[in-house]
Amino acid sequence: MKKQKSVFEVYAHEYDLITNAAQREAYHTREVKSIIERFKPQKVLDAGCATGLTALLFARQGVETVGLDRSRSMIKQAQETRSDTNLSLDFQYGSFERLPKRMYRQFDLVVCLANSISGVANLSDLRKVMINFRAILRSGGHLVLQMLNYSAITADTLMTIKATENDGIVYERFSERKGRSLFVYVSRADFNQTPPKFEVFRHQFDNYTPEQMLRCIKDAGFVKSKKFANLYLDKRFSRKGRDLVITAMAAD
Repeated sequence: MKKQKSVFEVYAHEYDLITNAAQREAYHTREVKSIIERFKPQKVLDAGCATGLTALLFARQGVETVGLDRSRSMIKQAQETRSDTNLSLDFQYGSFERLPKRMYRQFDLVVCLANSISGVANLSDLRKVMINFRAILRSGGHLVLQMLNYSAITADTLMTIKATENDGIVYERFSERKGRSLFVYVSRADFNQTPPKFEVFRHQFDNYTPEQMLRCIKDAGFVKSKKFANLYLDKRFSRKGRDLVITAMAAD
């Protein structure tokens, strides 16, 4: 059976509509400012940049920024909609597991947000990713990683993520945890057609626990790991909370 393409690969041009990018921009700008104020980076890698909103917000604050994504469609969309010659901003195609050596020791900060880390296929690859993140950071640089707290998601129960409607197209996203895996379902209904066109996409991700993530981060050479509940980094992580943000520093 042919593997189904990701909804974000097929509809990369609609990603900002699916995720309400325009509505999120104001508060996400404040989150980015909070990260910059804490770590004061000169150069940042946005790992899993999608269509580039986070990367753009860093660049607008005067930080040299590289956005990286494993989806060519996302990178193409980012280059078309976010690139600005007046900003120090570049978008590149690539995977976390195989970062080029030309990136080594080039960054003060790596951010991997919005559960982008779930695209890493297994625990073995996750270890490689953390080693790579450490390799591209200068000594004293920092990692900021945001992920879903899977332990707070009730098993075998559908959890609504978001429903959006834009110009006659309705997207619904919901998730379900089964054992070690998290399944994310995305439905797309286009009411501009007669009859309406309905599509359903299903994505499966590994269920990494906070303990597994912290162990991989430590083994890769990071120190001073901390857990937060938000990207403002001002709220302590709760095991019942849906989001986990981990910060760590690259050891000398």
